[in-house]
Amino acid sequence: MRRIEEQIGADFGEFAGWEMPMSYGSYRVEHLAVRTSAAFFDLSHMGRLKVEGDPREFDYLTTKGISRFKENEMTGPQAFLNDRGGFMDDFMGYRVSEREFLIVTNAINREKIISWIRRNSSLSVEDLTFKYVMLAIQGREVWKFVPKPELDPLRFVMNVNFLGVNVFLLSRSGWTGEDGVEIWADPSSAEALVKKLIELGVKPAGLITRDSLRQEMGFVLYGEDIDENVTPIEARYWIFDSDRDYIGSGALKEQLRAGVRRLRVGLKAKKGETKLPRHGQGLYVGDTKIGEVTSSTHSPYLNRVIGMGYVSSDHFFLGMSLEAETRTGRITVKLSDFPLI
Repeated sequence: MRRIEEQIGADFGEFAGWEMPMSYGSYRVEHLAVRTSAAFFDLSHMGRLKVEGDPREFDYLTTKGISRFKENEMTGPQAFLNDRGGFMDDFMGYRVSEREFLIVTNAINREKIISWIRRNSSLSVEDLTFKYVMLAIQGREVWKFVPKPELDPLRFVMNVNFLGVNVFLLSRSGWTGEDGVEIWADPSSAEALVKKLIELGVKPAGLITRDSLRQEMGFVLYGEDIDENVTPIEARYWIFDSDRDYIGSGALKEQLRAGVRRLRVGLKAKKGETKLPRHGQGLYVGDTKIGEVTSSTHSPYLNRVIGMGYVSSDHFFLGMSLEAETRTGRITVKLSDFPLI
């Protein structure tokens, strides 16, 4: 894939141990392409695993389980948790058959999750990450560029033809807040798809754009906004069942009973503000620190600095203005709910 991505102007950078296209000249142009027309992304850094075995074992590992989902139905987003209810990972699942499942993990967690599943179950795990390329085609006008598959959202089919190319998996899914598809294909088929998409006028986009798009929607990034010390309740990431047992469920039930000390919230700066608060920098009411920023970016769609972070639950006042620390002084931000657009 690198060869064709270089040919169409990719600027590469390192992410989670992978060298990936970060942009194709301007993340702002790419971002607005998704919000107004269509763009495609290389997501090959994401972990792609095949899991086989008793679905009841899979249920015990996951916050939503898989038994109640039908074949060719996606199960997510959901999560693997530790005993304290913290995120091992958030992921998307695919039920292929009674005893076969596919999952997409965050890039930094792929090896950890393989080991964790094997340690906590008798399920078999096969790593497909290096066998298939993963592409996403997303946008508000995406179906003007590519044919709309006969799939409901969060459904998938396998071994089909798309744009004249045979692909391993095609799903009606994405992580941008817009409609579209995600595709797994072998490298040569993926290159053929990229050429087709360029011919059709679909703009290539990089991971910088993925980050700004997901922040507008309030979607979390593992290692920034969630990790093993953050629970779904603190993150206000309602991707878990409360009526059955699984690893970490006891801790979540206790938090629901007793409450939590911090909550994730969105942040919006005034238009024209250019200073970015960074991960770990403080949120203040006067001289009192009430939380920290976890992510921030400049939203090309809103034309303002946005982000997210955690504040003490005692200060979770949506609409309140406070100050966020930056490298060159504080800026005013408003506590906002998600999505931010």
